[in-house]
Amino acid sequence: MKGLIWGDSGLGDGWANLALDREQEARTRGGGAPLLRFYACTPTASLGAYEDEAHALRPEYCRAQGIPIVRRWSGGGALYLDSGQICWTLTVPATEPSLGPWLARLGDGVCCGLAAQGVVARFRAPNDIELEGRKLGSLFLGVEDGVLLAQGTLFGSLDVETMLKVLRVPKEKLTPEGFRSAAGHFAALPSLWREDALRGLREALAEALGAALGALSRTSISWPEPARHAVAAIPKAEGCEAYSAFVKTAGGVLVGYLRLDDRERVISLRLHGNVQMRPHGLFTELQDWLRGASAGELPARLSAFFSGRSWELLRFTPDDLLTLLRRLFERQGQAAALALPAEAVNTIMVHDPEGRRGTFRILAAAEAVLVPYCAKPAWCKWRHRDGCSQCGLCAVGDAYRLAHERGLQVVTVRNFEHLEETLGRLRAGGAGAYLGMCCNNFFLKREYAFRAAGMPAVLLDISGSNCYDLGQEQRAYAGTFQAEATLNGPVLEKVMQFVPRHPATPALPTPRGTATRRRDALGEEVDGESGGCPDGDVRHQLP
Repeated sequence: MKGLIWGDSGLGDGWANLALDREQEARTRGGGAPLLRFYACTPTASLGAYEDEAHALRPEYCRAQGIPIVRRWSGGGALYLDSGQICWTLTVPATEPSLGPWLARLGDGVCCGLAAQGVVARFRAPNDIELEGRKLGSLFLGVEDGVLLAQGTLFGSLDVETMLKVLRVPKEKLTPEGFRSAAGHFAALPSLWREDALRGLREALAEALGAALGALSRTSISWPEPARHAVAAIPKAEGCEAYSAFVKTAGGVLVGYLRLDDRERVISLRLHGNVQMRPHGLFTELQDWLRGASAGELPARLSAFFSGRSWELLRFTPDDLLTLLRRLFERQGQAAALALPAEAVNTIMVHDPEGRRGTFRILAAAEAVLVPYCAKPAWCKWRHRDGCSQCGLCAVGDAYRLAHERGLQVVTVRNFEHLEETLGRLRAGGAGAYLGMCCNNFFLKREYAFRAAGMPAVLLDISGSNCYDLGQEQRAYAGTFQAEATLNGPVLEKVMQFVPRHPATPALPTPRGTATRRRDALGEEVDGESGGCPDGDVRHQLP
């Protein structure tokens, strides 16, 4: 491989840096030399190559703040870029490269460059650079027309508040061992990184990445400074088709939008995801390939598509795409059976660890209903307790009433640990399935807990002031979120019609020795067993 050529293009806005990325890619394709460009970026929301804007970002906030939204050419998740970050783009001639090994190779190269400057970091597959267990940066890949494009960032400073307002699904990595503040999950390069030190860091990174490429001879060049672009209008995302669904995979979240004709065949299909794959246009080709397909034709069409071309999906599979497509097609049946419009059925989430059961089969096996405490009014004394007085002043009372009419157990989930405990007890009790309510952000963030329970579920999305929209997810995990979310009463009532009536179901066993002291919504301490019944109200079943 020819020697690595590198340089620094300075500070530019998102559009200017995107243009330089395309120029850099063309130069590598035309000249055959690997190129490395360092740069800084004014505040910008950077979408992954295949992501859905509405799913990944808060576009309204970005537009209100004048933060441009650009779509980079590498895959992966959305990033918030600002001038406090060291950004880089590397373009390398490569024919059908394997993405996983390249990520590890370049990630280790970045860490070697940091080590040469006294920063001991490690690469955590598939995308993160970590310093003492905290995220210091990331890198993502894309491949197009024989050129591998790698893009990465390192935090020189942090603006976590803006980052979490720009990104719809918070990207900080929380662990079950403790829920620290969002800033605690990120690391920044030491404050000593002034311009002279940054120059040394760039040289060390260039040398290390050159060694990773086997291109040891390095040439420093002066890159043309990007023009300052005045963004007159930020492009809006395309309108959504009738039905939408998502699937969580090991490689990221796949999102789809589908419109069907009156014969239930594909009129239009859009596929998105914070995923990495090759070739770059794979989703576009697949969308065209499936036009006119019926639900029964999906397996054969997918098999023919992937057997006829070279491709790579990083940490997800064609079977994951088939699951997404089946969920999209299932929306038509949901809409017809529930007599609901597409907008309403799109709020129904199906969690099926085995991937074989549809919505109504899961509902037929449901034995419990889980409601989030944040859907109860902040003034309600039951907000942080299991149970409900069914006073008629919120939709949670309707959920309790509908569940009791069918002999189902009802649990108000008070915090994340309580959710894990409740799912564990349902599974130990032999429950076949359950009906739950939570926002889709929480489900995606904590999908591993639902999966670990090993039970299928139908989950109804909640709206209103949920903790992700307000940036208070930490308080929600701990059970101290104060704003009020909203259950979709009409959807809940329609869905509950497909849950069969059960004989009176015994309460879930409460482990001994779990006496607690908790505070009600007015701050009054309450003694009792976990799940106890304050004020003598016995109109609900307790976990």
